[in-house]
Amino acid sequence: MHAEMLPRFARFIMPRAVVFARALSGRPALALLVASLALPLLAPASADAARRDRVVLAAVQRHLGIYSVVGDQRDPTEQVKLQQKGVEIWFMRPVEPTQRDRAVCEGTRWLLTGRLEASAGAKALFDERRELDRITLVFFDLDTAVTRNRSGRYDQKRTPTPHARFTITRARAAQLDPAALSQTLTGTRCSTVAQSVLDELWTRD
Repeated sequence: MHAEMLPRFARFIMPRAVVFARALSGRPALALLVASLALPLLAPASADAARRDRVVLAAVQRHLGIYSVVGDQRDPTEQVKLQQKGVEIWFMRPVEPTQRDRAVCEGTRWLLTGRLEASAGAKALFDERRELDRITLVFFDLDTAVTRNRSGRYDQKRTPTPHARFTITRARAAQLDPAALSQTLTGTRCSTVAQSVLDELWTRD
């Protein structure tokens, strides 16, 4: 069976196997046999999905270079979230109102041309990962709340709060020249240029 057919086949057979196993609830040995035959079908599909996720995550970091440290050294809230035909990159970077233009320039430049010198930006990521249609970079900060629990101890809850959001789609990226953007996304007009090239630009008031 071809690898790409496994997820579809597993989705087809598993619910039916569960119904059949329930019907055999009075015969536990036979029910266990049915379940044991169906479950392995899910394992290859799950392994393939995890492998694809790792490849996409590596491509995001290679082409955008958003994070300067590896995953286990970052705050757990800094992460790449894989979505249907897109990715969201969460980077802890508070945006003060007086520094809005600077943050807008940084976020747009990192997304479109890459943060590191060796990174090429969103267009290169779209070229490599054909399944992606949009890329979003989120600047956020952590809001911390402390509450007292029933035992009298204090619990700390940290909530990621978006401060800015930058989105580019495949169609828009195809019209842009990263080399030219590296020159125009600087100086006093940078935030104005950023608003004209992105599909979505939002900052917290």
